[in-house]
Amino acid sequence: MVYMVFEQRKDMKLRKNILIVDNNCELEQLVREPILKQFKDSGVSPVLIRAKDGAEAAIKSENQKFDMVLIDTEVPRLMDGGFVYGLHTYKNTQDAELLVVSTKDPSELPDSLQHCKFFKKPVSPAELINAMVAVLNAEHHGDVKPQAAAATAAAATKYAVDVRVINAVIKATTNVLAQFGVTDVKMDKAGPKSPHDPLMGEVSSVVDIQSQAFQGYLSVSFDKGSYLEVVSVMLMEEQTELNADNQDAVGEINNIIFGNAKAEISNFGVKMTVPRVILGANQSVPCAQGSAGMLIPFSTAKGKFYINVVALPVAKAA
Repeated sequence: MVYMVFEQRKDMKLRKNILIVDNNCELEQLVREPILKQFKDSGVSPVLIRAKDGAEAAIKSENQKFDMVLIDTEVPRLMDGGFVYGLHTYKNTQDAELLVVSTKDPSELPDSLQHCKFFKKPVSPAELINAMVAVLNAEHHGDVKPQAAAATAAAATKYAVDVRVINAVIKATTNVLAQFGVTDVKMDKAGPKSPHDPLMGEVSSVVDIQSQAFQGYLSVSFDKGSYLEVVSVMLMEEQTELNADNQDAVGEINNIIFGNAKAEISNFGVKMTVPRVILGANQSVPCAQGSAGMLIPFSTAKGKFYINVVALPVAKAA
């Protein structure tokens, strides 16, 4: 056991990586010295790594596993991207203890930040540091965090979501819709969704994607209102109903979206299939047990559309 190893080898330390998402260095400066001092003569070696915004946090979490994530919710590009919405599904942060510092009330935060250790600004330095020390000490002595225990009991598989792919698809979707004159797109609160539930939309397109960090699929689904809004511009004629003449346009729309996204995604070593079209409401995409899903809803002036991300389970190495 890990604890027994530390009893036998005092010179060996257990490295604990802490990601601090903090654009002005205040949090890092607040906790760095006290945390390092607290564990100077212990069996734990805290390693503090800072990200200046949500995008940089996503990149850093692609390349390194973190045991704790400390977030200031005021940092740029945090709430408008995929990072904050899937912290407990990404491979390198899914077991991390989450601490959040915010001027907002807990009820105003996304669902993914609801079950965290919350600190209202202005934060008490002693309270924050004590919470971090308690987490690191608990992990050192082998306590199992509730979310990790639940995940282990649920399945013997793990999965990972490549947030860069999600962000690339979001960017491509909004850019393409803007080209068609749909400029009032608003991203609503994303959250987990069962991958076995039907797609939310009446016309959808699905692509399979695979990389070293991700195996699964993405879909873009339009409801009737948002789809007719886009296709009316494409066909240069007002469309009021879904019919055989305008349903084929979904393939063209999503080919453009995923084509634009592919230019960026290919830089990440991601393989993507040709989009396949699914017509009709309440359609499902079969996936294995143990898969994980995330739904990112958007609204336009005339309807809604959805980006659905499903990560397939990756078996543990023997």
